[in-house]
Amino acid sequence: MATVSFKQKLWSKSIMKELATLTGLRTHSDAKYTGEIKGGNTLYITGAVAPTVGDYTQGQDITMQAVAGNTITMVIDHQKYATQVFDDVDRAQSIPGVMESATAEMARVLHEEADKAVAAEIKDAIEDGVTRTKENGSTETLLVPQEANASTVTKANATTRLDDGLQKLRENNVPQATELWGEFSPNYYKFLFQNLTELFTNNVEMAKKGILGKYGNINVTIENLLPRSDAQTTRYNIIRTGRSTAFAGQIDKVEAGRIEKQFADYVKALYVFGTKVVRPAEIYAIKESVEAPVSL
Repeated sequence: MATVSFKQKLWSKSIMKELATLTGLRTHSDAKYTGEIKGGNTLYITGAVAPTVGDYTQGQDITMQAVAGNTITMVIDHQKYATQVFDDVDRAQSIPGVMESATAEMARVLHEEADKAVAAEIKDAIEDGVTRTKENGSTETLLVPQEANASTVTKANATTRLDDGLQKLRENNVPQATELWGEFSPNYYKFLFQNLTELFTNNVEMAKKGILGKYGNINVTIENLLPRSDAQTTRYNIIRTGRSTAFAGQIDKVEAGRIEKQFADYVKALYVFGTKVVRPAEIYAIKESVEAPVSL
């Protein structure tokens, strides 16, 4: 059987390496929760509560306060697979470029599914808020700052709307020096382009990250998977910090085998991941009016 010498770890690492280099909604999120995760795992993300400041009186005992926190749960509830079929896996791995192209394609389609999940999570947070459990066991819903109504993007209002978003984030105590991700539709970027303070069209390192330029401390990127309202007439352009949304993903399984009724081998990879908006106050949604897609 050709798959006897198939190297599972080699493929797994290759796919994860490709995933790491591709940019998009997933890569603008906080990935520190990624590790040895499995489908169905639940991660409890705790945000520290600021301690109470007391007045000190000399000679009197102070009040000790236990560490407390608010909790948001993130479930690893997405399990996506991709496959590739070869006449002979061992032969394919011996031909320069074949394996690399195969892993790149598997990573690309899996990456897109993860981006879609992040977009859907952000949409839910914008429309319904984010529920967290408080230290006393009760729950509360936190809202994402956003424009009141959707409107058409124009040359006259494109930057003004970004400035409104920056103001709101600063009012929510996001430090001015914090790096922000701006995820815009191609239409929005068209009107924003001439107002960028820095352009990175020839910067290879920035291009690898998908950054086209800067507007203040916003890394400007173009995203084709931005969420829309259920009616499809409002598109949400996003400004957010890298820690506003959590993401955890892992190539859980890579297997190979012989296709019984063909002279070919297969490789299949399972990608498990989860995502959650954990700091809704560090997101701002710009509501762009768009035409609903025509149903064919």
